[in-house]
Amino acid sequence: MSPTSDDLMDIARAGADRIDIEGEARQFPSFSDIEDQCEDEYGELLDLLHEDEVFEPVSLERQEELLNQIKQLLAADSRELVDELVDNLTRHIWLHQEAAFHLGMAVGLRIAMGRRQ
Repeated sequence: MSPTSDDLMDIARAGADRIDIEGEARQFPSFSDIEDQCEDEYGELLDLLHEDEVFEPVSLERQEELLNQIKQLLAADSRELVDELVDNLTRHIWLHQEAAFHLGMAVGLRIAMGRRQ
């Protein structure tokens, strides 16, 4: 059975409860701070999402194998194009992750402010 949004939010809230907000010098923690402080919950969220039938299992090892197989089929001068594509895709994923993190922070703050009124 696929995890529901409520299931995922329960785990995310448990992680959020562990976040250490450091004084007034910096109002919002960075993604890497959150990742470090909520490592267990972050891993649990990823594991649940990987089990969901919508998201096929993700294996970095398998990605590396596929990449190497593709590169072996190409002429030497074309292999750099594959490396460039992989690097660009990695940056693309990172941008989406950063955007989702900051949007999630903003939505969370908006919800929190609405509950205070």
